[in-house]
Amino acid sequence: MTSHPDCPPPAAADLSSTLRSSVVTVVFEPGPYRVLAHVRGEIDMDDVDGLHKDLAAGLAASRDGLDVDLSAVSFCDSSGLHILLDLHRLAQEGGKSVVLTALSNPVARLMRMTGADDVLTVHGRPTPGAAAADGGPARRDRE
Repeated sequence: MTSHPDCPPPAAADLSSTLRSSVVTVVFEPGPYRVLAHVRGEIDMDDVDGLHKDLAAGLAASRDGLDVDLSAVSFCDSSGLHILLDLHRLAQEGGKSVVLTALSNPVARLMRMTGADDVLTVHGRPTPGAAAADGGPARRDRE
C-alpha cells in the first residue's frame, strides 16, 4: 500500500476487515547448543513467509541446529513442506541440522506421501491418538 503525503493512512479499524490474522504461531526455547521451536496451528501458503523467516532466525541463532516440534500443527500443505526442506538445506550449508522432534498426524501423512521423511531427520511420533483418526500409525521412529 502506498500513501499520498496529503492523505493520512487509513485507521486500523479500516484495515481489520481485509487483514487475515495468522493461524500459525512459533514459540522458541533457546538452549546452549540447539534451539527448540514449537509450531502450532495451520501452515499454508498465507503463512509461509513469516514462518520461514521465524524458523530461519531460530536456526541462525543456534550453535548446532534447530529442533522443530510440529505436534500441534493441525494442517500443513506443500508450502509448509517446502519450508522444512529449505530449512534442511540452510542448516546443511551452515554445518548445522534440523530435526523434527514430533509430528502431528497431518504432517506425518504429508511427509510419508511425499517421501520427505526419507530426507528430513525425524525423531518423534505423531501426537497420541492422532494415528487412530487416520486408521493406523502415521510413521515409524527413525532414531
